[in-house]
Amino acid sequence: MDRAAEAGRTPGVRAAARAASRRHSRRVRIMRILVPASGLVLLLVIAGMIGVSNYLSGLGLGTVSFTADGLVMDSPELSGNDGDRSYRVSAKRAIQRISDPRIIDLETITAELRLSADQSLDISAARGTYNSAEETLLLADGIDVVTNDGETATFGTLDIALKTGTIRSDDPVELTSSFGALRAGRMQFDQDNGTLTFTQGIQMTIQPPQSETTQ
Repeated sequence: MDRAAEAGRTPGVRAAARAASRRHSRRVRIMRILVPASGLVLLLVIAGMIGVSNYLSGLGLGTVSFTADGLVMDSPELSGNDGDRSYRVSAKRAIQRISDPRIIDLETITAELRLSADQSLDISAARGTYNSAEETLLLADGIDVVTNDGETATFGTLDIALKTGTIRSDDPVELTSSFGALRAGRMQFDQDNGTLTFTQGIQMTIQPPQSETTQ
């Protein structure tokens, strides 16, 4: 804008414009914090999901029965630790398919993972399908993740390729933290390229720091 136009503004208009500019600058700063924070939450989720899938092949078994659906294992569970890291993975039932024993269907999955001395997360999923031949894990019907810092992530589905570390969700995704929330219709993480991509109807809600909300 040229100086003549600026001079023609009333003091009230100029003050409002400066205030709007300050608010915009704050929003930009907050977005720069929120997006990496959301990415960090998702990276924790990814580490947890890959951990869960790696543990599935060694689940301890409860009662085992044979049905028309396959070999049914009640209350399979696995737990262990490695220094600061520990895990506990369980499911209500695990069903090894008759048609293809390499595929295991899981019901009501829960996992408690401690990734370091100060980082842990809880994961729950209504159902999952583990394919040992293709090295894939599909979680569906709602996946919830909560970190010890209060960050949360919600997914409709998660399709995890263990060989490549790629994680994709073609259903709505929502990430929340103290900085705000990020929602998208689809998401993909590419481990090889280190890229995290959100697409389709992206919405961001920003929660300003307390110091700014009181100004």
